[in-house]
Amino acid sequence: MTQQACIVSNLSLELAQQKLFDHLNFQLPLHQFTGLIGRNGQGKSLLMSILQAQTTAELPYTGQISWQCSHQYLAQLQRVQADTIAQALHIEDLHQCFKRIQHGTASFADYDQVEHLWHLPTEWQQLSQGADLPIDLDTPIQHLSEGQKTKLALCRLFLLKDHYLLLDEPSNHLDTRGQEWLIQQMSQHPTGGLIISHDRQLLDHVQDIFMLNQFGIHYYGGNYALYQQQHQLHVDALSQAVQQEKRELKQLKEQQHQSQMKAQKRQKTGEKLKASGSQAPILLDAKKEQSEQSLAHLRKQQIKQLADAKDELQQKKIQLEHLKSQSFGFVHTARKSGEILRCHQLQLTYAKTKLIDLAITAGEKLHLRGANGTGKSTLLKTLQGLISPITGDIYCKVNSVYLDQTLSLVDDTISALEYLQHIDTELTEQHGRTLLGNLQIRRDKALMPISSLSGGERLKVALLALKQQAVELLLLDEPENHLDIESRELLAQAIRSFNGAVILVSHDEFFVKECGITATYILV
Repeated sequence: MTQQACIVSNLSLELAQQKLFDHLNFQLPLHQFTGLIGRNGQGKSLLMSILQAQTTAELPYTGQISWQCSHQYLAQLQRVQADTIAQALHIEDLHQCFKRIQHGTASFADYDQVEHLWHLPTEWQQLSQGADLPIDLDTPIQHLSEGQKTKLALCRLFLLKDHYLLLDEPSNHLDTRGQEWLIQQMSQHPTGGLIISHDRQLLDHVQDIFMLNQFGIHYYGGNYALYQQQHQLHVDALSQAVQQEKRELKQLKEQQHQSQMKAQKRQKTGEKLKASGSQAPILLDAKKEQSEQSLAHLRKQQIKQLADAKDELQQKKIQLEHLKSQSFGFVHTARKSGEILRCHQLQLTYAKTKLIDLAITAGEKLHLRGANGTGKSTLLKTLQGLISPITGDIYCKVNSVYLDQTLSLVDDTISALEYLQHIDTELTEQHGRTLLGNLQIRRDKALMPISSLSGGERLKVALLALKQQAVELLLLDEPENHLDIESRELLAQAIRSFNGAVILVSHDEFFVKECGITATYILV
């Protein structure tokens, strides 16, 4: 029998009078990694936060959560809260002891503290080297890239061999080597964990998958590739059921119409007999009353039958609607032609890269690659004019927009609808709600502060804002992060059809391929 890390019973959560999930029942297997997938805004991060029991006072859930082992949590947005690598790894005291011993200034208490722990400095160094992190544990966190911060946060958790890990989007910001390192560390972590992820490569290395949607939580054995096969069979069956229900509803309406016509015909026949006087009036009145009662009963029965059939069809339509693709696209007609951007002998601030010579023509799409820390984000910020280069020149003759990893261009204190109307003052509430609804941001969510939306939903709002502007050059810094898999495919199609220029930073090779980008510039 499979051992369980956690048993969840009748878990329900309602926020702002909206029920996110209701009576969830599931178990997390020990000694293996499980994927948790679902659309943005479905409540995956909230569910994991409840499992962590870190914000239970803020999340008024009901139900029972029974942990069978120790566990640790990696949040989606706040990866590291420390000043140095040693502090982030939670080894500051031991690290200082070993430093004093090395420098000959140690006390007896220092030697007592590190007794039987002499192997740790070597383990720390090996872990840092394997993650391509600085081996100097006093390195300030501010000198690390977002990808390095993520790996550092993961290193702390992977040191806890006896802890079940709750990882929210752990591969975000990781380069190709970092993604391979994460998969390797997962395979070596004995206790297992639950991973919220939209990274298809990572999800192909889990043993099973939970899919969370508005109808509950659904278990699929196997990795993401097997999930896709099972999910598509479900969608196909549901589509066929909807079509069959439509046909049956049409037939039912026709049958009911024919029954009513026959009943009315019999009623008219009785009225003619009464008018002819060929039968006793008392007998005809009795027949008329019986006929009217029969017709009323028939209509009542048919109304209920029709309502039940319509309700059944509507339920299946709702399920299918939830599974249908979302719609999004950049509406843009390029006004410029020829070369629109050139960098000459550019030396970046904060990055130790070679001098950069780069040119972009109108409509060109470029994949900007490089390991974590090489300066990809710095280059985009420099091109946007947010950071000045140390040396070199930048010539740009088009409007550009930089979408950074933290979505700093979005005012998250106002609602999504208000933000879009701020960008486009002529946008009506109805049209704004339609745009948001096409990306599954519906009803009250459109009026909630952007800060209360999920990471993926916030990115969708930012993309809609870009859509409302006349932009010739998009500078996209890992835009697929936080997006669910369907939305990644949607964004890729939009980038592919955008006829302006794009410089894209991404570590998701599937995503880059779907964007139709073949040209590459590597920072070294």
